[in-house]
Amino acid sequence: MKNNIITLFFLAATLFAACKKEPVPDTPSVSTAPAYLLNEGSWGGNDASISLFDRNSDNIENNWFRNNNGRGIGDLAQDLIHYGGKLYVSVYTSNTVEVIDPATGKSIKQIDMGTRGPRYLAYHNGKIYVSCYDKSIVRIDTAALGIEASCPLSGMQPEQLCIIGDNMYVCNCWQYDANGNAIYDSTVSIVNLSTFSETGKITVGRNPGRIKALDSHRFIVACAGDYGAAPAQTLIVDLANGTQQPLPVSATGFDIFDGNIYLYQTTYDAQGHPAAVFYKVDLATLQSTPILQQHTADLRNAYAINVDPATGNLFICNSPYNANADLYTFQPDGSLVRKVEGGILASKVVF
Repeated sequence: MKNNIITLFFLAATLFAACKKEPVPDTPSVSTAPAYLLNEGSWGGNDASISLFDRNSDNIENNWFRNNNGRGIGDLAQDLIHYGGKLYVSVYTSNTVEVIDPATGKSIKQIDMGTRGPRYLAYHNGKIYVSCYDKSIVRIDTAALGIEASCPLSGMQPEQLCIIGDNMYVCNCWQYDANGNAIYDSTVSIVNLSTFSETGKITVGRNPGRIKALDSHRFIVACAGDYGAAPAQTLIVDLANGTQQPLPVSATGFDIFDGNIYLYQTTYDAQGHPAAVFYKVDLATLQSTPILQQHTADLRNAYAINVDPATGNLFICNSPYNANADLYTFQPDGSLVRKVEGGILASKVVF
């Protein structure tokens, strides 16, 4: 019965979205809609997956895509977004962008990305943008579901991207030099969406990888550092006045909700064992408050934090390497709601 209710909900949602002239971001206004868990999978294992789960119960369907298509989604699923009544998944090693009907779990199209190495996704005005490790941004038209254009970048390999106004901001992170050693960038590329060309760069911290728009003139960027002399730092960049303000704690991963940044910071001991601590940072004052302190032992393998826009609940993926992850749900006050098992290396929750 629950599966029938979920299917009817998404059929109605899909028909509603189809009546609009332009695709719009799919943000639920109620917490009864199911959500999606992206499971990155193991390197070379060809075992990436998507789980469909009920936000209000222990019901979760792992291998949801495989169950509905008779095949896996590919090797290393990097990112997942919900836009214009469709799901889009970038699959890095398989070099595809999978387009999925959220009502049925069926593949609509598998877009061949050649040898570009698709990483992260963003959407704007009926287009999907994909950062690619061939140092480009690819634009996909959501009507034709094909590659429309490509914008070369002058930085190192790009990771996450965000859009503010008519510009896109892209993290340039790192690459190998001629001797096989890792070297690190310290810039965010500016791409004008009208001309679809790189128009400049902003220098930030070393090795920027994660970025989110805050408002009409600010973004947050997490810079991982070089794992040596250059420390990790997370910055609020104000495009209006050119200032950069560091957060009191650096973020390995973060999300933004209701005037706060929710983040976790991962460190490693001499034996390579991880530990994670969690904070809420007030955007108005930048005051940081530790959260989930009684749960840090269970969340040492934190790999993602996402906030439910309908309830403010925190969803945290605890993902040991090459093992099934646990998806934790916490109320905003830190109370544990539930824990369910996801797939291998769960890395993002999409509502």
